[in-house]
Amino acid sequence: MSEYANKKTRGAFIAAVFAMQGFGILTVGIVSIIVSNAFDHAYKAPPYSVDPKASLVPQADYVWRIILMFGALPAALTYYWRSKMPETTRYTTLVENNAKQAAVDMSKVLQVNLQSEKGNIKEEKVIER
Repeated sequence: MSEYANKKTRGAFIAAVFAMQGFGILTVGIVSIIVSNAFDHAYKAPPYSVDPKASLVPQADYVWRIILMFGALPAALTYYWRSKMPETTRYTTLVENNAKQAAVDMSKVLQVNLQSEKGNIKEEKVIER
């Protein structure tokens, strides 16, 4: 995203990305407390000091699995959204040699009409001796 951002908002985009780490850590703590509380109320078990074997119900194994699934959801959504984003203009132009597609992608991102001067970019290969 920072490649598409202008100079004024690029720092804010990068700061927002790193700020999401803190929100993620806070969210996982809240989700863990909620899921653990739900299982504690659903499956009553005696304290460990009273009966060590009965204190851990078999359903408690699902607690960490549910918490892990909550954590995998944002990653899956990020993967999906990233697969729908266009490649950067630099990559499309220089690696794929398609300046026309790069202009189309940038016109979508910037919401302006852009046209490329050439359809494809040809690189000159330099032979080193």
